[in-house]
Amino acid sequence: FAIVGILKVAIPTIEAPLIIIQVAFIGAVEFDKERLWFFASMYDSRILFITLEGEMGLLVGCGNNPNFVVSVGGFHPRFSPPPLPFPSPRRIALDLSNNPLYRVRIEGYFAVTSNTVQFGAMAEIGFGLPDFGINGHISFDALFQFSPFYFIVEITASVRLTVFGFDAFSIRLEFTLE
Repeated sequence: FAIVGILKVAIPTIEAPLIIIQVAFIGAVEFDKERLWFFASMYDSRILFITLEGEMGLLVGCGNNPNFVVSVGGFHPRFSPPPLPFPSPRRIALDLSNNPLYRVRIEGYFAVTSNTVQFGAMAEIGFGLPDFGINGHISFDALFQFSPFYFIVEITASVRLTVFGFDAFSIRLEFTLE
């Protein structure tokens, strides 16, 4: 059996919301496949003027294929999730500013599986026009595996100056602890 729906939260009122969270969701219990799953996607959501978006998924498998996956915003870039009955969730994202002259966006994720814990975030910032401006980012990704024990933590940062549509200057730093 399955459940499909929409969840809408508006604070303080629906007529004048300061916070509005809207989520479309689907979930199912599949007895023949011995699993339960749930998937949700935010749409047209915001806190004041900050746009919110992203997805989350849950899979609980039992019987011959035991498995557990919960992901809010996706997975570590180097992780290959097991076959899921839903798409890999998009990052949870906040657009602090998104206009032609400047952009500030923050994304993040958190995932737990039967054998891992994963989390990460990225901030992007840009000033200027498409043919002339400065863009940069900083990101952090961590993956911890329990059996056999393994971990990887990655940090990246970059800055790029674009002049007349060409990269005039750029620098990228990558750090990995494994």
